[in-house]
Amino acid sequence: MNRIKPSRWLAGLLAVGWVAGVQAQDPAPAEQPPAAAAAAPAVAVEPKAAEALQRMADFYRGMKSLRLELEVQLHMQSEGLKQELTSAWTIALARPNRLAITHKAGQGGFHFICDGSNTFVFIPQAKRYLQQPAPASLDQYFESPTEVGNLLQHGIPFFSTLMAPQPYRLLLADVDSVKYLGTEMWQGAECHRVRGVQKQFDWDMWLETGKQPLVRKVIMDMSKGMQAAAAAAPQMTNAQWQMEILFNQYEMNPAVADAAFQFTPPATAKKVDSFRPQQQEDDGPSPLLGKPAPALDLDLLDGGKLSLAKHQGKDVVVLDFWATWCGPCRRSLPLLAGVAAQYQGKGVVVYAVNQRESAETAKNFMAKEKLLLTVALDSEGAAGNSYGVEGIPQTVVIGKDGSVQAVHVGFSPDLKETLGKQLDDLLAGRKLVTPAPPAGGNQK
Repeated sequence: MNRIKPSRWLAGLLAVGWVAGVQAQDPAPAEQPPAAAAAAPAVAVEPKAAEALQRMADFYRGMKSLRLELEVQLHMQSEGLKQELTSAWTIALARPNRLAITHKAGQGGFHFICDGSNTFVFIPQAKRYLQQPAPASLDQYFESPTEVGNLLQHGIPFFSTLMAPQPYRLLLADVDSVKYLGTEMWQGAECHRVRGVQKQFDWDMWLETGKQPLVRKVIMDMSKGMQAAAAAAPQMTNAQWQMEILFNQYEMNPAVADAAFQFTPPATAKKVDSFRPQQQEDDGPSPLLGKPAPALDLDLLDGGKLSLAKHQGKDVVVLDFWATWCGPCRRSLPLLAGVAAQYQGKGVVVYAVNQRESAETAKNFMAKEKLLLTVALDSEGAAGNSYGVEGIPQTVVIGKDGSVQAVHVGFSPDLKETLGKQLDDLLAGRKLVTPAPPAGGNQK
Protein backbone atom coordinates (compact mmCIF):
# COMPACT_ATOMS: atom_id res chain seq x y z
CA MET A 1 0.00 0.00 0.00
CA ASN A 2 1.50 3.35 -0.98
CA ARG A 3 0.41 5.28 2.07
CA ILE A 4 3.42 6.32 4.17
CA LYS A 5 2.89 6.90 7.90
CA PRO A 6 6.52 6.76 9.07
CA SER A 7 6.09 6.17 12.81
CA ARG A 8 3.54 3.41 12.35
CA TRP A 9 5.20 1.92 9.30
CA LEU A 10 8.63 1.73 10.93
CA ALA A 11 7.20 0.17 14.07
CA GLY A 12 5.63 -2.65 12.08
CA LEU A 13 8.28 -2.97 9.39
CA LEU A 14 9.97 -6.06 10.77
CA ALA A 15 6.64 -7.60 11.74
CA VAL A 16 5.17 -7.87 8.27
CA GLY A 17 8.22 -7.46 6.06
CA TRP A 18 9.45 -4.51 4.10
CA VAL A 19 6.82 -4.65 1.37
CA ALA A 20 5.93 -1.00 2.05
CA GLY A 21 9.45 -0.06 1.07
CA VAL A 22 11.64 -1.48 -1.69
CA GLN A 23 9.76 -4.62 -2.64
CA ALA A 24 6.51 -2.73 -3.12
CA GLN A 25 8.00 -0.59 -5.86
CA ASP A 26 8.21 -3.32 -8.49
CA PRO A 27 5.52 -5.65 -9.79
CA ALA A 28 5.42 -9.21 -8.48
CA PRO A 29 7.67 -11.45 -10.58
CA ALA A 30 6.05 -13.54 -13.26
CA GLU A 31 5.27 -17.12 -12.38
CA GLN A 32 8.41 -19.22 -12.68
CA PRO A 33 8.65 -22.58 -14.45
CA PRO A 34 8.67 -25.70 -12.23
CA ALA A 35 11.82 -25.89 -10.14
CA ALA A 36 13.03 -29.07 -11.80
CA ALA A 37 13.01 -27.42 -15.21
CA ALA A 38 14.20 -23.97 -14.14
CA ALA A 39 17.42 -22.72 -15.59
CA ALA A 40 19.80 -20.23 -14.03
CA PRO A 41 19.00 -16.70 -15.20
CA ALA A 42 21.15 -14.97 -17.78
CA VAL A 43 23.05 -12.66 -15.41
CA ALA A 44 26.59 -11.26 -15.60
CA VAL A 45 28.13 -13.33 -12.80
CA GLU A 46 31.87 -13.38 -12.21
CA PRO A 47 33.17 -16.98 -12.20
CA LYS A 48 34.37 -17.02 -8.57
CA ALA A 49 31.05 -15.55 -7.45
CA ALA A 50 29.11 -18.14 -9.44
CA GLU A 51 31.19 -20.96 -7.96
CA ALA A 52 30.69 -19.74 -4.39
CA LEU A 53 26.95 -19.18 -4.82
CA GLN A 54 26.31 -22.49 -6.58
CA ARG A 55 28.21 -24.39 -3.89
CA MET A 56 26.18 -22.64 -1.23
CA ALA A 57 22.90 -23.34 -3.05
CA ASP A 58 23.70 -27.05 -3.43
CA PHE A 59 24.61 -27.28 0.25
CA TYR A 60 21.38 -25.70 1.49
CA ARG A 61 19.26 -27.75 -0.87
CA GLY A 62 20.78 -30.96 0.49
CA MET A 63 20.19 -29.95 4.11
CA LYS A 64 17.53 -31.97 5.96
CA SER A 65 17.20 -29.89 9.14
CA LEU A 66 18.71 -26.91 10.94
CA ARG A 67 18.59 -24.67 13.96
CA LEU A 68 19.55 -21.02 13.64
CA GLU A 69 19.61 -17.70 15.50
CA LEU A 70 18.89 -14.82 13.14
CA GLU A 71 19.12 -11.06 13.70
CA VAL A 72 17.76 -8.38 11.37
CA GLN A 73 18.99 -4.81 11.77
CA LEU A 74 17.47 -1.91 9.85
CA HIS A 75 19.40 1.36 9.67
CA MET A 76 17.57 4.41 8.27
CA GLN A 77 18.67 8.01 7.85
CA SER A 78 16.54 10.70 6.20
CA GLU A 79 16.37 14.48 6.57
CA GLY A 80 18.58 14.43 9.65
CA LEU A 81 16.61 11.65 11.32
CA LYS A 82 18.42 8.46 12.24
CA GLN A 83 16.54 5.37 13.27
CA GLU A 84 17.61 1.80 13.94
CA LEU A 85 15.36 -1.22 14.42
CA THR A 86 16.54 -4.66 15.44
CA SER A 87 14.61 -7.91 15.52
CA ALA A 88 15.86 -11.32 16.66
CA TRP A 89 14.49 -14.75 15.75
CA THR A 90 15.07 -18.44 16.44
CA ILE A 91 14.47 -20.87 13.59
CA ALA A 92 14.06 -24.64 13.54
CA LEU A 93 13.42 -26.52 10.30
CA ALA A 94 12.93 -30.19 9.45
CA ARG A 95 12.11 -31.15 5.90
CA PRO A 96 9.78 -31.86 4.27
CA ASN A 97 7.21 -29.72 6.09
CA ARG A 98 8.04 -28.66 9.61
CA LEU A 99 9.21 -25.15 10.45
CA ALA A 100 9.19 -22.92 13.53
CA ILE A 101 10.17 -19.26 13.38
CA THR A 102 9.90 -17.57 16.76
CA HIS A 103 10.29 -13.86 17.30
CA LYS A 104 12.52 -13.29 20.34
CA ALA A 105 13.13 -9.56 20.53
CA GLY A 106 12.58 -6.25 18.78
CA GLN A 107 9.62 -4.31 17.50
CA GLY A 108 6.63 -6.07 16.01
CA GLY A 109 7.38 -9.61 14.93
CA PHE A 110 5.45 -12.76 14.16
CA HIS A 111 5.61 -16.44 15.05
CA PHE A 112 5.36 -19.02 12.26
CA ILE A 113 4.82 -22.68 13.12
CA CYS A 114 4.21 -25.54 10.69
CA ASP A 115 3.93 -28.85 12.56
CA GLY A 116 3.44 -31.04 9.49
CA SER A 117 -0.35 -31.06 9.84
CA ASN A 118 -1.23 -27.39 10.33
CA THR A 119 0.41 -24.04 9.76
CA PHE A 120 -0.04 -21.25 12.30
CA VAL A 121 0.98 -17.61 11.93
CA PHE A 122 0.61 -15.53 15.09
CA ILE A 123 1.14 -11.77 15.35
CA PRO A 124 1.30 -10.96 19.08
CA GLN A 125 0.93 -7.21 18.63
CA ALA A 126 -2.38 -7.72 16.81
CA LYS A 127 -3.44 -10.66 19.02
CA ARG A 128 -4.47 -12.56 15.92
CA TYR A 129 -3.47 -15.86 14.41
CA LEU A 130 -4.01 -17.65 11.12
CA GLN A 131 -4.40 -21.42 10.78
CA GLN A 132 -4.41 -23.46 7.58
CA PRO A 133 -3.52 -27.02 6.52
CA ALA A 134 0.20 -27.65 6.19
CA PRO A 135 1.57 -28.21 2.69
CA ALA A 136 3.28 -31.45 1.77
CA SER A 137 6.51 -29.49 1.35
CA LEU A 138 7.77 -26.18 2.74
CA ASP A 139 8.81 -25.35 -0.83
CA GLN A 140 5.24 -24.16 -1.37
CA TYR A 141 5.83 -21.34 1.12
CA PHE A 142 9.34 -20.45 0.03
CA GLU A 143 8.32 -19.71 -3.56
CA SER A 144 4.59 -19.01 -3.23
CA PRO A 145 3.01 -15.55 -3.82
CA THR A 146 0.24 -16.34 -1.29
CA GLU A 147 -0.19 -14.34 1.91
CA VAL A 148 1.78 -16.85 4.01
CA GLY A 149 4.49 -17.17 1.37
CA ASN A 150 4.87 -13.39 1.14
CA LEU A 151 5.10 -13.09 4.91
CA LEU A 152 8.01 -15.54 5.00
CA GLN A 153 9.76 -14.09 1.96
CA HIS A 154 9.59 -10.47 3.11
CA GLY A 155 9.36 -10.83 6.89
CA ILE A 156 12.82 -12.43 7.06
CA PRO A 157 14.60 -11.49 3.82
CA PHE A 158 16.94 -14.04 2.22
CA PHE A 159 15.98 -16.92 4.54
CA SER A 160 13.27 -18.18 2.18
CA THR A 161 15.64 -17.81 -0.75
CA LEU A 162 18.19 -20.11 0.90
CA MET A 163 15.51 -22.68 1.70
CA ALA A 164 13.84 -22.64 -1.74
CA PRO A 165 14.09 -25.51 -4.25
CA GLN A 166 16.45 -23.54 -6.50
CA PRO A 167 18.38 -21.06 -4.29
CA TYR A 168 20.83 -20.09 -7.02
CA ARG A 169 18.13 -19.27 -9.56
CA LEU A 170 15.97 -17.44 -7.03
CA LEU A 171 18.88 -15.44 -5.65
CA LEU A 172 19.81 -14.19 -9.11
CA ALA A 173 16.25 -13.30 -10.18
CA ASP A 174 16.12 -9.60 -11.17
CA VAL A 175 19.88 -9.22 -10.54
CA ASP A 176 21.88 -7.31 -13.17
CA SER A 177 25.35 -8.45 -12.14
CA VAL A 178 27.21 -10.34 -9.43
CA LYS A 179 30.79 -9.56 -8.45
CA TYR A 180 33.36 -11.44 -6.38
CA LEU A 181 35.03 -9.14 -3.83
CA GLY A 182 37.55 -11.58 -2.36
CA THR A 183 37.67 -13.13 1.10
CA GLU A 184 37.16 -11.52 4.51
CA MET A 185 37.09 -12.72 8.09
CA TRP A 186 33.74 -12.62 9.87
CA GLN A 187 33.38 -13.77 13.47
CA GLY A 188 36.47 -15.95 13.19
CA ALA A 189 35.51 -17.59 9.89
CA GLU A 190 37.00 -16.94 6.45
CA CYS A 191 34.22 -15.93 4.04
CA HIS A 192 33.78 -15.23 0.34
CA ARG A 193 32.23 -11.81 -0.17
CA VAL A 194 29.85 -11.59 -3.13
CA ARG A 195 27.93 -8.51 -4.30
CA GLY A 196 24.70 -8.50 -6.30
CA VAL A 197 23.56 -5.36 -8.12
CA GLN A 198 19.96 -4.85 -9.16
CA LYS A 199 17.52 -2.06 -9.90
CA GLN A 200 16.01 -1.45 -6.47
CA PHE A 201 18.81 -2.49 -4.13
CA ASP A 202 22.26 -4.02 -3.91
CA TRP A 203 23.33 -6.82 -1.57
CA ASP A 204 26.57 -8.16 -0.20
CA MET A 205 26.76 -11.75 1.07
CA TRP A 206 29.41 -13.40 3.22
CA LEU A 207 29.75 -17.19 2.62
CA GLU A 208 32.08 -19.44 4.58
CA THR A 209 34.92 -20.89 2.53
CA GLY A 210 35.15 -24.14 4.54
CA LYS A 211 33.40 -27.49 4.18
CA GLN A 212 30.05 -25.95 5.05
CA PRO A 213 29.43 -22.90 2.80
CA LEU A 214 27.15 -21.21 5.33
CA VAL A 215 25.71 -17.77 4.74
CA ARG A 216 26.91 -15.74 7.72
CA LYS A 217 25.84 -12.22 6.86
CA VAL A 218 23.88 -10.30 4.23
CA ILE A 219 23.80 -6.51 3.89
CA MET A 220 21.14 -4.99 1.67
CA ASP A 221 21.52 -1.35 0.62
CA MET A 222 17.99 -0.24 -0.23
CA SER A 223 18.76 3.45 -0.82
CA LYS A 224 18.12 3.20 -4.57
CA GLY A 225 14.63 1.91 -3.93
CA MET A 226 13.95 4.76 -1.54
CA GLN A 227 14.96 7.28 -4.18
CA ALA A 228 12.60 5.60 -6.66
CA ALA A 229 9.81 5.96 -4.09
CA ALA A 230 10.49 9.65 -3.49
CA ALA A 231 7.96 10.75 -6.13
CA ALA A 232 5.21 9.13 -4.07
CA ALA A 233 6.70 9.95 -0.68
CA PRO A 234 8.82 13.14 -0.78
CA GLN A 235 10.05 12.47 2.75
CA MET A 236 12.05 9.56 1.31
CA THR A 237 14.19 11.89 -0.85
CA ASN A 238 17.89 11.33 -0.06
CA ALA A 239 16.96 8.58 2.40
CA GLN A 240 19.66 6.04 3.20
CA TRP A 241 18.44 2.54 4.07
CA GLN A 242 20.48 -0.50 4.95
CA MET A 243 19.34 -3.87 6.23
CA GLU A 244 21.86 -6.21 7.88
CA ILE A 245 20.90 -9.88 8.35
CA LEU A 246 23.11 -11.94 10.65
CA PHE A 247 22.95 -15.75 10.61
CA ASN A 248 24.26 -16.97 13.98
CA GLN A 249 24.63 -20.21 15.96
CA TYR A 250 24.00 -22.63 13.11
CA GLU A 251 23.29 -26.28 13.78
CA MET A 252 23.16 -28.20 10.52
CA ASN A 253 21.15 -31.42 10.23
CA PRO A 254 20.42 -31.75 13.97
CA ALA A 255 17.73 -34.00 15.41
CA VAL A 256 14.91 -31.52 16.09
CA ALA A 257 12.37 -32.62 18.70
CA ASP A 258 8.65 -32.50 17.89
CA ALA A 259 8.19 -30.02 20.75
CA ALA A 260 9.99 -27.38 18.69
CA PHE A 261 7.05 -27.28 16.26
CA GLN A 262 4.18 -27.09 18.72
CA PHE A 263 1.88 -24.07 18.96
CA THR A 264 -1.02 -23.38 21.29
CA PRO A 265 -2.92 -20.16 20.51
CA PRO A 266 -3.05 -17.76 23.48
CA ALA A 267 -6.49 -17.46 25.05
CA THR A 268 -6.57 -13.77 24.17
CA ALA A 269 -5.74 -14.33 20.47
CA LYS A 270 -8.43 -14.20 17.80
CA LYS A 271 -8.40 -16.64 14.89
CA VAL A 272 -8.71 -14.92 11.48
CA ASP A 273 -8.85 -16.09 7.88
CA SER A 274 -6.40 -13.42 6.69
CA PHE A 275 -4.25 -10.64 8.10
CA ARG A 276 -4.98 -8.36 5.12
CA PRO A 277 -8.25 -6.94 6.44
CA GLN A 278 -6.43 -5.91 9.60
CA GLN A 279 -4.84 -3.07 7.64
CA GLN A 280 -8.27 -1.48 7.50
CA GLU A 281 -9.24 -2.49 11.03
CA ASP A 282 -6.25 -0.55 12.35
CA ASP A 283 -7.77 2.65 11.00
CA GLY A 284 -11.34 1.51 11.61
CA PRO A 285 -13.80 0.33 8.96
CA SER A 286 -14.27 2.56 5.96
CA PRO A 287 -16.91 5.22 6.59
CA LEU A 288 -18.23 4.48 3.09
CA LEU A 289 -19.53 1.02 3.99
CA GLY A 290 -23.29 0.70 3.68
CA LYS A 291 -23.68 4.25 2.42
CA PRO A 292 -24.62 5.39 -1.10
CA ALA A 293 -21.53 5.53 -3.29
CA PRO A 294 -20.47 9.09 -4.15
CA ALA A 295 -21.53 10.14 -7.64
CA LEU A 296 -18.99 9.71 -10.43
CA ASP A 297 -18.81 11.23 -13.88
CA LEU A 298 -15.38 10.66 -15.42
CA ASP A 299 -13.87 10.48 -18.88
CA LEU A 300 -12.78 7.02 -20.02
CA LEU A 301 -9.34 6.52 -21.47
CA ASP A 302 -10.69 4.99 -24.69
CA GLY A 303 -13.53 7.47 -25.06
CA GLY A 304 -16.94 7.72 -23.47
CA LYS A 305 -17.96 8.42 -19.89
CA LEU A 306 -18.14 6.63 -16.60
CA SER A 307 -21.48 7.56 -15.05
CA LEU A 308 -22.06 5.58 -11.89
CA ALA A 309 -25.76 6.45 -11.88
CA LYS A 310 -26.28 4.50 -15.13
CA HIS A 311 -25.32 1.25 -13.39
CA GLN A 312 -27.64 1.56 -10.41
CA GLY A 313 -30.26 -1.16 -10.38
CA LYS A 314 -28.42 -3.11 -13.12
CA ASP A 315 -24.78 -3.80 -12.27
CA VAL A 316 -22.39 -4.45 -9.43
CA VAL A 317 -19.54 -1.95 -9.88
CA VAL A 318 -15.89 -2.38 -8.91
CA LEU A 319 -13.75 0.78 -8.74
CA ASP A 320 -10.00 0.39 -8.36
CA PHE A 321 -8.06 3.60 -7.62
CA TRP A 322 -4.48 3.34 -8.88
CA ALA A 323 -1.49 5.11 -10.47
CA THR A 324 1.35 3.95 -12.70
CA TRP A 325 4.07 4.87 -10.15
CA CYS A 326 2.47 2.71 -7.44
CA GLY A 327 4.21 -0.68 -7.14
CA PRO A 328 1.35 -2.41 -5.26
CA CYS A 329 -1.06 -1.10 -7.90
CA ARG A 330 1.00 -2.70 -10.65
CA ARG A 331 0.76 -5.99 -8.78
CA SER A 332 -3.00 -5.65 -8.27
CA LEU A 333 -4.03 -4.63 -11.79
CA PRO A 334 -3.44 -8.03 -13.46
CA LEU A 335 -5.59 -9.64 -10.75
CA LEU A 336 -8.27 -7.03 -11.36
CA ALA A 337 -8.10 -7.71 -15.09
CA GLY A 338 -8.71 -11.37 -14.30
CA VAL A 339 -11.82 -10.43 -12.31
CA ALA A 340 -13.08 -8.24 -15.18
CA ALA A 341 -12.66 -11.09 -17.66
CA GLN A 342 -14.27 -13.66 -15.36
CA TYR A 343 -17.40 -11.58 -14.76
CA GLN A 344 -17.80 -9.98 -18.17
CA GLY A 345 -21.46 -10.08 -19.22
CA LYS A 346 -22.58 -11.31 -15.78
CA GLY A 347 -23.79 -8.02 -14.32
CA VAL A 348 -20.42 -6.78 -13.06
CA VAL A 349 -18.47 -3.81 -14.44
CA VAL A 350 -14.90 -3.01 -13.45
CA TYR A 351 -13.23 0.39 -13.74
CA ALA A 352 -9.57 1.15 -13.05
CA VAL A 353 -9.70 4.77 -11.87
CA ASN A 354 -6.33 6.38 -12.58
CA GLN A 355 -5.25 8.97 -10.02
CA ARG A 356 -3.84 12.37 -11.00
CA GLU A 357 -1.99 11.30 -14.16
CA SER A 358 -2.30 12.26 -17.80
CA ALA A 359 -4.22 10.18 -20.29
CA GLU A 360 -0.98 9.59 -22.21
CA THR A 361 0.78 8.22 -19.13
CA ALA A 362 -2.08 5.84 -18.36
CA LYS A 363 -2.45 4.76 -22.00
CA ASN A 364 1.26 4.02 -22.47
CA PHE A 365 1.30 2.00 -19.26
CA MET A 366 -1.75 -0.09 -20.15
CA ALA A 367 -0.35 -0.80 -23.61
CA LYS A 368 3.06 -1.77 -22.26
CA GLU A 369 1.60 -4.09 -19.62
CA LYS A 370 -1.04 -5.46 -22.06
CA LEU A 371 -3.81 -5.04 -19.52
CA LEU A 372 -7.42 -5.33 -20.65
CA LEU A 373 -9.25 -2.98 -18.30
CA THR A 374 -11.61 -0.04 -18.70
CA VAL A 375 -9.68 2.96 -17.40
CA ALA A 376 -11.37 6.07 -16.01
CA LEU A 377 -9.36 9.28 -15.64
CA ASP A 378 -9.44 11.10 -12.31
CA SER A 379 -6.88 13.69 -13.41
CA GLU A 380 -7.42 16.11 -10.53
CA GLY A 381 -8.05 13.47 -7.88
CA ALA A 382 -11.56 14.73 -7.12
CA ALA A 383 -13.11 11.27 -7.35
CA GLY A 384 -10.39 9.82 -5.15
CA ASN A 385 -11.06 12.51 -2.57
CA SER A 386 -14.79 11.78 -2.57
CA TYR A 387 -14.01 8.11 -1.90
CA GLY A 388 -11.58 8.92 0.90
CA VAL A 389 -8.56 7.55 -0.95
CA GLU A 390 -5.44 8.02 1.19
CA GLY A 391 -3.48 4.98 0.06
CA ILE A 392 -3.56 3.10 -3.23
CA PRO A 393 -4.56 0.70 -4.53
CA GLN A 394 -8.01 1.12 -3.06
CA THR A 395 -10.72 -1.17 -4.42
CA VAL A 396 -14.38 -0.33 -3.82
CA VAL A 397 -17.27 -2.72 -4.47
CA ILE A 398 -20.68 -1.14 -5.06
CA GLY A 399 -23.90 -3.16 -5.02
CA LYS A 400 -26.69 -2.88 -7.56
CA ASP A 401 -28.58 -0.70 -5.09
CA GLY A 402 -25.75 1.87 -5.24
CA SER A 403 -24.43 1.25 -1.72
CA VAL A 404 -20.76 0.61 -0.94
CA GLN A 405 -20.43 -3.05 0.04
CA ALA A 406 -16.67 -3.49 0.45
CA VAL A 407 -13.48 -1.41 0.55
CA HIS A 408 -10.02 -2.98 0.19
CA VAL A 409 -6.89 -0.89 0.75
CA GLY A 410 -3.47 -2.15 -0.30
CA PHE A 411 -2.23 -5.08 -2.37
CA SER A 412 -3.33 -8.62 -1.59
CA PRO A 413 -2.27 -11.66 -3.64
CA ASP A 414 -5.70 -13.09 -2.80
CA LEU A 415 -7.56 -10.14 -4.33
CA LYS A 416 -9.08 -12.12 -7.21
CA GLU A 417 -10.41 -14.82 -4.90
CA THR A 418 -11.69 -12.31 -2.34
CA LEU A 419 -13.50 -10.22 -4.95
CA GLY A 420 -14.89 -13.37 -6.57
CA LYS A 421 -16.59 -14.46 -3.34
CA GLN A 422 -17.99 -10.99 -2.74
CA LEU A 423 -19.27 -10.58 -6.28
CA ASP A 424 -20.90 -14.01 -6.23
CA ASP A 425 -22.72 -13.07 -3.02
CA LEU A 426 -23.92 -9.75 -4.41
CA LEU A 427 -25.06 -11.29 -7.70
CA ALA A 428 -27.02 -13.85 -5.69
CA GLY A 429 -28.82 -11.04 -3.87
CA ARG A 430 -26.89 -11.32 -0.59
CA LYS A 431 -25.59 -8.17 1.09
CA LEU A 432 -22.06 -7.85 2.45
CA VAL A 433 -23.09 -4.97 4.73
CA THR A 434 -26.45 -3.51 5.71
CA PRO A 435 -27.22 -0.26 3.86
CA ALA A 436 -27.06 2.77 6.14
CA PRO A 437 -30.35 4.59 6.79
CA PRO A 438 -30.82 7.90 4.94
CA ALA A 439 -29.46 10.96 6.73
CA GLY A 440 -32.09 12.69 8.82
CA GLY A 441 -34.51 9.78 8.94
CA ASN A 442 -35.04 6.08 9.48
CA GLN A 443 -34.72 3.55 6.73
CA LYS A 444 -38.04 2.01 5.82
